[in-house]
Amino acid sequence: MPNLDTLPRFQFSLKWLLVAVAIAALLLALAGVPAGQGIVGLCLSLLVRGLIPTAAVVAAIDGRGELQAFAIGAAVASVPILTAEIGPIRFGELITGLIWQVFVVGICGVVAVLTRRWIEGQGSLDGK
Repeated sequence: MPNLDTLPRFQFSLKWLLVAVAIAALLLALAGVPAGQGIVGLCLSLLVRGLIPTAAVVAAIDGRGELQAFAIGAAVASVPILTAEIGPIRFGELITGLIWQVFVVGICGVVAVLTRRWIEGQGSLDGK
C-alpha cells in the first residue's frame, strides 16, 4: 500500500471552478440561440483546428518515446483538418464533424504508438 503522504494532491480553486462553470453555461446558452450557434461553432472549430495540431507538433518535437510517437501520428492526422475548408453548415453537422476529427486524431496517435511498440518488440531493424 503506498504511503498517502507521498501521493500528489490536486488543489482545487473555487474561483476557477466558478469561471469554468460560467463559461460552460454561457456556451450552452449560446448554443440554444441560432445566432449563438455560429459563435460556439467558431470557438470549437478554432479549438480543434488550432490547439490540437499545435500541441501535437510541440509534443512531436520535444517529446520522447510513446508521447512522441502519439504526437507524430496526431500531427499527420491533423493535416487534412487544417487544409479542409469549413463552409456554411448547420451547427449539428459542425459539432459532429469536430467530434469525428478529434476521434480520428486520437486513433492515428494510438496506431502510431502501437506501431512503435511493434517495431521495438521486433528488435533492431538493421539485423544486428
